Amino acid sequence: MRIRCIMFDMGRVLVDFSHDRMFAAMGEVCGASGQQIREWLWDSGLQGRFERGEIDAEAVRDELQGRVGREIDETALMRAGSDIFTLNEPLLRVIDRLKRAGLRLIVVSNTCPPHVEWIGRKWDLLERFDALVFSYEVGAMKPGPEIYRAAIEVSGCEPAECFFVDDLPENVEAARALGLAGTVFIGVESLQVALARAGVSAACESD
Repeated sequence: MRIRCIMFDMGRVLVDFSHDRMFAAMGEVCGASGQQIREWLWDSGLQGRFERGEIDAEAVRDELQGRVGREIDETALMRAGSDIFTLNEPLLRVIDRLKRAGLRLIVVSNTCPPHVEWIGRKWDLLERFDALVFSYEVGAMKPGPEIYRAAIEVSGCEPAECFFVDDLPENVEAARALGLAGTVFIGVESLQVALARAGVSAACESD
């Protein structure tokens, strides 16, 4: 079956980022160390709840505010937690070729609203895609099957017509378990090879 849709993870595929930078910057806003923010936000599962849409930015602020015992500016906190991304510019050229070739393009990402808003303000990256499937909107995260099913539904394609790209092997395996093709992203050149092997020659064409 011919591949008609390419699904891309966002973090460490379309954009790179640093958790350590995020923890340190949020720590500065909170008056805490980066390690403390890691424990309170990440290790506790608070960020996971945020990315599943179970809580909002205000609730995250309130939880951290309770930890440090002082008022925290929510806007400053979310800005500190979002100014962590760099654009994968070489991949944009591949995405644009795929778009011109008529493939349907979808973002499938575990993320939170401030990160999406930040990326949307900084670059025109997300405008290149036909659909955006975010964990906080679906209420489910990779590698759980629900988010993949949501992506398949909006793709308008059969699972075997979809190709999934993610930096985490477990997320690619979960997609394959549902019948999608896929590859672990380690770089643009290896992605082009994987797409060509799947019959998507447009990824390797020169501009």
